[in-house]
Amino acid sequence: MKDEQFAIEVILKFLRDENRRTLLVKGYDNDAKLRVVLSCLNKVFDKGIIRTSSMGDISDFINVAFNKKLLPYKVKSTTNYKIGRMTINFSGYANHTKSNPRGNEGTFTLYYPIQTVLDDRGRYAKLLNELDETDSGKIILVTTNEWSIKEWDIESHMDEVFFYSVENDNPEIMKNLRRNGAI
Repeated sequence: MKDEQFAIEVILKFLRDENRRTLLVKGYDNDAKLRVVLSCLNKVFDKGIIRTSSMGDISDFINVAFNKKLLPYKVKSTTNYKIGRMTINFSGYANHTKSNPRGNEGTFTLYYPIQTVLDDRGRYAKLLNELDETDSGKIILVTTNEWSIKEWDIESHMDEVFFYSVENDNPEIMKNLRRNGAI
């Protein structure tokens, strides 16, 4: 089975599991993780929230992951956007404001990228508090720069952790990471 197909099955199983609410998706291929997570969410949800630490880059992250222009160059928190069949609201989580959407049982909240807060105790505590206050039915966190994260306490706060391996689908990225000493 291809790595991508396995990841799709794991994520869809999580999304349909009424007893699990939070998922951490780890792995070394950032584009593959984001593409598969959003594709799976598109199969289950009509509405969602993407919380990001990088409002200026999030549209580029998504457009590159899908290799097509799904979003304009800049997204605003005051505008809803269509990705597939989903209506998405974007907002920052690094600079928490009271007006950020909290979602409801019929929505998801995706946090991407999260690595910059994992090693910063103050920002990490704010993220954990925000996760507790989020009302969305499903909450998914996706890492980037996996090899640079020193603190992995976040796993103990998740219902499920999935490592998206790309050993079969993208062996070149794995070879490069090993050659560069990242893993």
